[in-house]
Amino acid sequence: MERREMFNIDVKLTKDDESEVLRYLQHNGKEIDKNLHSQVLECMEKINAVAKPNFVFREWDLEEKGKFPAELDFFVGNSIKKHIKDCHKLILMAATLGIGVDNAIRKEELKNVANALIMDSCGSTLIEAVCDSIEAGFREQYLKENKYLTFRFSPGYGDLPISIQRQFVDVVNAARRIGVNVSDSGIMLPRKSVTAIIGVSDQKLETLKKSCAGCNLLKSCRYRKIGVRCYA
Repeated sequence: MERREMFNIDVKLTKDDESEVLRYLQHNGKEIDKNLHSQVLECMEKINAVAKPNFVFREWDLEEKGKFPAELDFFVGNSIKKHIKDCHKLILMAATLGIGVDNAIRKEELKNVANALIMDSCGSTLIEAVCDSIEAGFREQYLKENKYLTFRFSPGYGDLPISIQRQFVDVVNAARRIGVNVSDSGIMLPRKSVTAIIGVSDQKLETLKKSCAGCNLLKSCRYRKIGVRCYA
């Protein structure tokens, strides 16, 4: 049985997210002065005021465990195949903060470039928090059925090409349902948008975590150069 759903989701940035915003800014654990602290909190509020998080998802029951149906044959590469090898169901999701965040950052760039940069990092932090909340909801739901989930896996991770974004967005109907599109250059619009696939299994899965070793950008990653990671 296949399910398709769309939801608004109420997730906001809080003071607890400040360290994550600073990580996106490549602050690397340095002490911050009161001015920067106030600036970050102000930018958080600006993003909270304009963000309208929502998401869409589709589920597929697999006829053969770990094997993509024909409709999803654009999922190529060994990483994703390994990721879902013990799964009998797939969840494809797309989430966004909405175009208001893009517009607010663009307007801020004309007035205060530093604030715009912080707001961009706030947006990145918020969309990840939104995705974390969505994933947690799926885990809670399926645990009641004694099902287990993989972590969410996005295009660009491992050897899953980021070039599949357009097909991903199309298959979950994200353009019509939540306003997410992909530009000719492969950029998701609104920019603070994420697609991800989660596998569902009836057996406990290996405790696999995201790691730098599996990433396409391992050798050129700007985060690794300063000793931090792009994921929590």
